[in-house]
Amino acid sequence: MDFDIKESMALFLQRLWQEHPGKCAGGLAGVLLGICILVFGFWNMLFILFLGTVGLFVGMNVDREGDTWQNIKDCIPRDIHRLR
Repeated sequence: MDFDIKESMALFLQRLWQEHPGKCAGGLAGVLLGICILVFGFWNMLFILFLGTVGLFVGMNVDREGDTWQNIKDCIPRDIHRLR
């Protein structure tokens, strides 16, 4: 009886990913976030997540049709000076 643990683990993970992709992605993201918090610290990790969110926001606006800078300007509230 030839039992290959690597092959059975790969099949298990593949089936798990196909049946529950959201749970797998969420669990993996949680583990990676936890490791990053342990390595960098909470506030540094929060800053990294903030910059990643800003980068994602800018990237989504660059991918939209039309003028890139106009797309970004359209997403910024007109009364931004009131936030000071």
